[in-house]
Amino acid sequence: MKQALLLGTVCVAISLPCFGQAPPPNDNFSNRIVLTGNSVAFSGTLAGATLEPHEALGENFTNYVYPADESVWWTWTAPQTSLVTLEMIGASADAAGFDFVDGIAIYDTTNVFTQVQPVAEVGLDLSIICDALTFSAIGGSNYQIQLLGSSSTAYQFLLMATNSPLFLQAPRNLTVSSNESTLLTVVAEGYRPLSYQWQFAGINLAGQTAPMLVLTNIDGSQAGSYTVVVTNIGGATTSAPAVLAVSSFNMPPALTAKPGQFGQFDFGLTGEIGRNYRIEASVDLVEWTNEYSFPRHVYSSSGTDHDNPELTSVVFNTNGSSSLSVGDAVPWMFIRASQYQPANEICINNLRQIRFAKSMWQRDSASPRWYTPDGPDLAPYFLQGSLPHCPLDTTSSWVNSYSTGVNNRSMTCDCMIVLETHILEEPQ
Repeated sequence: MKQALLLGTVCVAISLPCFGQAPPPNDNFSNRIVLTGNSVAFSGTLAGATLEPHEALGENFTNYVYPADESVWWTWTAPQTSLVTLEMIGASADAAGFDFVDGIAIYDTTNVFTQVQPVAEVGLDLSIICDALTFSAIGGSNYQIQLLGSSSTAYQFLLMATNSPLFLQAPRNLTVSSNESTLLTVVAEGYRPLSYQWQFAGINLAGQTAPMLVLTNIDGSQAGSYTVVVTNIGGATTSAPAVLAVSSFNMPPALTAKPGQFGQFDFGLTGEIGRNYRIEASVDLVEWTNEYSFPRHVYSSSGTDHDNPELTSVVFNTNGSSSLSVGDAVPWMFIRASQYQPANEICINNLRQIRFAKSMWQRDSASPRWYTPDGPDLAPYFLQGSLPHCPLDTTSSWVNSYSTGVNNRSMTCDCMIVLETHILEEPQ
């Protein structure tokens, strides 16, 4: 069953720039904000910030295309000796483009007006999954945290000090139908190497020791709670449970109009938690086309990639009710939603694995967006290093089945032998 809504008239809003931006309170090093604790969230922006004479600029930031001309500061004293992870958990816009615009640098001295080198540094890029830096802190030592760059982006960060593994992205709840395939993934940080062990209902799944768990031909016996234990030299940490639901009734989604902004139509989608749904549009209730308004990769909290938007008509329902919007392309339009059912479940699940492996490889290698990883780059993220192939490929060959593309671009199954193409449409 599919639900339809009427989309209203076109409205356009024009915003004006804000002039005379006041500098942030922690613009100068002497006014840096004090952070305390083993786990602390904080936020900041470079809007209106300046550089002080002879201020440190990190080790590599002066080589970027956009030289830093702004900075703000925080200071933090390590409660104990441990590994520290500083993760970017949100931003108001994608500041990276094809070159880093902003970055974070950590210093273990208060003399930041000399040619001092940071103990850790990272360029901020929301195309990188769980973008973060790590460094070893000495208990009682004071560290200076510098956000520097040339944008007006507002960032949110989380600083975590612990020797045990951390979960930056835990497995999420999913809903599937019988005989479908799906993928559970985890992004962890900590002292390397990290070891993985997946569990079902608290019991180890034999041989499942990769950062992703592949489930195929799912039936009711596989419904339940999945966790993953990540271990390193500092200890072991178990993830919160991810619930896999196997739906037998396939509840149809419902759409509800909502008050929205000028120039767009806002609506709510209510359906099964953890489901992917396809959004379609029509002007006559006869011909329906995919509504390509939703990002396949969520590069930023605004949901846009300012350089090369890669959009899809498929959305993921996170908590039973999702808020969505489409542009007013025509004066009158109908919108409907239906359950996303890709062709060739096994191949699409392989593409999910490849996409996750690409994301992890880009994160771990700090490779640029335009780099195209090959099989050996991605193999370490697959179970036993075994690369997949399309089940329709009679040669059973990775290179004949898949075209990975550059970092953060969609993958396709070329299936050169059988002349078929499968495309991963769902968001990450």
